[in-house]
Amino acid sequence: MSAMVTAVLALADDPPADIDPTTGKGPEWGKAAPIGLLVILLLGVATFFLLRSMIRNLKKVPASFDPPAQELAESSTSPPDETGGSAPPDAEPPAGLVNERSG
Repeated sequence: MSAMVTAVLALADDPPADIDPTTGKGPEWGKAAPIGLLVILLLGVATFFLLRSMIRNLKKVPASFDPPAQELAESSTSPPDETGGSAPPDAEPPAGLVNERSG
């Protein structure tokens, strides 16, 4: 087992010379913080404007996409014709549908 540990330690790279052994931090440590903060702030501002725009557009959406009650009542009084629309109230039913149940 000690031979394997010795082999792993021999193959491991030595740490770079410019790393401070007391802190373990190199010369580049902490330089990305101002840029990272700027990116996070810009993402926050973009999110704010996106949410504001979405709220405005959601206020324009109707509460329900169902047809109004008046249209619903009118369409239920007249039977649908063969094309799927509603037939006028005085129209006669198609000939094939008149005697289907009676005979």
